[in-house]
Amino acid sequence: MTGAISHPAVDEHIAPCGLFCSNCGRLRKGRCAGCQVQAGFARCGIRACVVEKGIVTCAECDEFGDGRPYTECSKLNNFISKIFGLLFRSDRIGDLRMLREQGREAYLEYKRAE
Repeated sequence: MTGAISHPAVDEHIAPCGLFCSNCGRLRKGRCAGCQVQAGFARCGIRACVVEKGIVTCAECDEFGDGRPYTECSKLNNFISKIFGLLFRSDRIGDLRMLREQGREAYLEYKRAE
């Protein structure tokens, strides 16, 4: 097994952590297939966790929601995640909340418009 979860359309790549890969220059230039297809960062604990749980993104994780915030997850809320947030100008925690609360289509519509 390669660890690939799905093969989304070119404008539907959502990383397990909530990052919208389709807005990434590496994906657009063909230097990365997106985290759902190929592990971009092989040691990513977030990707390993969702693959282990059989889910696509952290938004589907049963450990969160119902009052427990994503900020309590040490895989999502750590130094590396904060660096990624700065580099990609992203709010992965906010993106995961949007995915969970509003659904995939609303998330994709919002992200495509950015």
